[in-house]
Amino acid sequence: MKEYVRRKLLFSLLITTFILPAYHVKAESNTVKPVEWDSFSSINPMDEDSVRIKKILLHSTQYGLTTWWNEEMGFGSQKGQYLNMGGTGENAIRRPAAMSLGIAASLAFDVYDSSETGVSEFGAELKAEKLISSLAYRHKSNSPDGWGDAWQSAHWAYFAGFAGWLLWEDLSSQDQEYIKEMVEYEANRFLDYEVPYWKDESGAIIFEGDTKAEENAWNAQLLQLATAMMPNHENYLEWMNKNIELMISSAAVPSDLENDELLHGRQVKDWISGSNINEDGTAINHGFLHPDYMEFIAFNNTSGLHYALAGLTIPKAAFHHSDLVYSSLSQVSFESPPYESPGGTIYREGSSDIYYPEGNDWGTSRRMQFAVLDIFADVFHYGDMAERNGGYWEPFHAEMVLAMQKRHEDGRTYDERWEDTYSGREEWIAHHAAWAWIAKWVDVNAEICISNSSYSVMYEETEEMRCTKVPKTIFPDASPPHSPRTLPSLFDKTFIWNNLP
Repeated sequence: MKEYVRRKLLFSLLITTFILPAYHVKAESNTVKPVEWDSFSSINPMDEDSVRIKKILLHSTQYGLTTWWNEEMGFGSQKGQYLNMGGTGENAIRRPAAMSLGIAASLAFDVYDSSETGVSEFGAELKAEKLISSLAYRHKSNSPDGWGDAWQSAHWAYFAGFAGWLLWEDLSSQDQEYIKEMVEYEANRFLDYEVPYWKDESGAIIFEGDTKAEENAWNAQLLQLATAMMPNHENYLEWMNKNIELMISSAAVPSDLENDELLHGRQVKDWISGSNINEDGTAINHGFLHPDYMEFIAFNNTSGLHYALAGLTIPKAAFHHSDLVYSSLSQVSFESPPYESPGGTIYREGSSDIYYPEGNDWGTSRRMQFAVLDIFADVFHYGDMAERNGGYWEPFHAEMVLAMQKRHEDGRTYDERWEDTYSGREEWIAHHAAWAWIAKWVDVNAEICISNSSYSVMYEETEEMRCTKVPKTIFPDASPPHSPRTLPSLFDKTFIWNNLP
């Protein structure tokens, strides 16, 4: 047995040295800093709300590894080193990228349970790594005529890049380089980027019925990830300052043009040149007041996940007006008429129902985005403006998602198309479930420190500017720390993948 192990390791070394394609390694300062898992206690919360989110994530992962993998995407029949994604557009890239984050999170945070999914953990790892590495390899930074450098491509690269970072040590050095190049390429697109606004400084509408809140926030997410993964990169300060500008601008209300609050060395009014949401925290998109797009604050709040995992402080800009937007869901009341019957608030007391004052073009059965907002408001303590905090609302919204999943043996959430008309609805559930679980895990295991430091301008700072600690939630019921997963060798992965039934 020892001789077999010795030969296997030798063979793996030969493959790594001579067979895998060579690539140019840039300066050490530009390399990725993996998550230092040993620095965390790695305790999984076991309270009722956390267990519910764990189940949602597991169901989504089950669907991703089975029906979605084999029937929806047709990946099961592909035997090549990298998957053919079937194109470079949204359906071909965003959907698998979003799913990759859900699957990766279930593995990285020791949520994965083969008895629930019907797929061994080893098999799940193989598929996750294959999916992530293929997305990175097919990006134009690594393949001619690949996807990327498009209006929404930073959003897709963020999903795949975050998934890759979570499973970093499972991936080959070549695939790590592909992921780094993808994230770096997309981040550099924003070095000279002109931030867009729904309204200009005079209040005139630039984009009729089309807030740029979500767009700015998803572009910020990619920069959050880049700065968390590569804190020593030569473009770190430029990335971080553009990240801050995008986050502040995404949540900018008209009165922010007179706001002299100091954020990261500059007054808010000096960070922006327009507004993207209404003064009351509501957002206009697709031509009407759209509650689904008020979720954009979650994209900013994911800073708390990335930087906590990286052991870095979280920019205060990540929570600019998060309290205003979140409280408006339960505090702002709409009279009917002129708004649709029955009127009232978007969140409904004692219910999972959501009221859409001017209708909804995505269907009325989406709840996972609201569950994520509830969790983020609770973990990052910005829900205090609302009469009811996130801890009150989360069970209503998350329980509806879990109930919808329980209707299907393969773990999918949706049944009829009218429930959610978006083609990537199941993948959308996956990445939201990942965010939800990671937030709960970070709440228990990480030091959450919010900073108002400047990343470019030097000025006198107080200790409070450098770090405001967010109180941790203490759960009486939690699983013991888990041990690192045993990683299969490169030989094992290659052999087993090519011989899967």
